[in-house]
Amino acid sequence: MSSTLMGREEQLAKSYPLWIERLLLLLAVIAFCFFHGEVTEATDNTILGVILGYILFPLALLASVELLGRGLQRWLSS
Repeated sequence: MSSTLMGREEQLAKSYPLWIERLLLLLAVIAFCFFHGEVTEATDNTILGVILGYILFPLALLASVELLGRGLQRWLSS
């Protein structure tokens, strides 16, 4: 049991293995390295291809890693 700043008593949960999230992030970086060329070439427009390949694609990968990490954290804590 630990107390919070508000004086509540809370039970300590088991620790979450952070190596899972690090592995997911590493897989996202590897996926970016392998697939950013295909994403960039998916459009005929040069500017749109650069925006998709170097801005939106990495953001989508990071968002999916975050969602997977939160889902795994919820699944492993219950």
